[in-house]
Amino acid sequence: MRSERLQVAMIGCGGLPTTCLMPAMMLIDEIELVATCDLRQEAASSAAEKFSAKRHYTDYQQMFDEEVLDGVVIAAPPSVHTEIGVEALNRGLHVFTEKPPSMTAGGAKRFRDAARNTSLKVLMGTVQRHCPVNQMAKEIMSRSEFGSPIMYQARYLCPGPGMRMDWGLNRDSDDDMFRFFLLDHIIHHLDVARFFMGEIVAVNTMRSHTENPHYAAAINYRFSSGIAGSQTICFRSPIFENRCLVAGDGPAWVETHNWTKLSYSTPDISVGQGGYSDGRIIQWDGGISYQDGVIRPGYREELTTWARSVLDDSECRADLEDGYREMLILDAIIQSAKTDKEVVIPEES
Repeated sequence: MRSERLQVAMIGCGGLPTTCLMPAMMLIDEIELVATCDLRQEAASSAAEKFSAKRHYTDYQQMFDEEVLDGVVIAAPPSVHTEIGVEALNRGLHVFTEKPPSMTAGGAKRFRDAARNTSLKVLMGTVQRHCPVNQMAKEIMSRSEFGSPIMYQARYLCPGPGMRMDWGLNRDSDDDMFRFFLLDHIIHHLDVARFFMGEIVAVNTMRSHTENPHYAAAINYRFSSGIAGSQTICFRSPIFENRCLVAGDGPAWVETHNWTKLSYSTPDISVGQGGYSDGRIIQWDGGISYQDGVIRPGYREELTTWARSVLDDSECRADLEDGYREMLILDAIIQSAKTDKEVVIPEES
């Protein structure tokens, strides 16, 4: 390592990188953004100017040839995540890749296999796992007074999504709309479910059978512990809501809400600043930071985790093993929705 600040390039200068990832980088001491890359020269140039990168490119291969880098952040369309990621690994670069790692489980496996063959640090963007509120919930669940988890229930209601035209999917196809929603949104929820409860081994999906069947679905999960869980999703909802409830046999329960709020039932847990008790329910509100364009908690935390894993040679919280597994689960959700049967997740190879 050449310095205590990672020399990092950003590939992809669209909405998420310019409103979430690069603003978060500006708040992280361990990262220095030195170059930007986008097929659209204006986008690459504008991002470089706004976020103080020294140079910009429209060809990532040229950027790899000319820059002295420690790592790369990939936030291009997911159809090219594997191609760019494997090339970066072959050049000895640490990689932060946005989710999904690929458009297919096969592509995610290729990316995973390339990472397995190196000692480089690869983190998949899992912003919800890294949100302080979900980290706090996980810590609460580890306490003896919480007991062992016995139930998982989640709900995700979204007013969108609008199909991103650069994903190579058909906006008029119901199957493509459902797959897009799973890849772009529900992969986060799979990651949180696995983070809280352990491995998902089987799923059973029921979709709405209406004129617009992609509006809602219910997914039942079976975890390796034997516990059953469920999640309701709706992706043309009139409101936005993101909730997750875990019950323990303490007895206790903990619930997170919209990335920032947490409630739980054990009255003697210290919550720190922002916490208060309402009878037997303690609540915590972490607030939402719009500072410098960081629109949701978690982006700064996940990038910091990646940077510190490189500098300290420590473990990444979410890597391509997680990414590949979650792509297998997404495929199983789709298969179950088509067959109305439980689908067991295949063993990884």
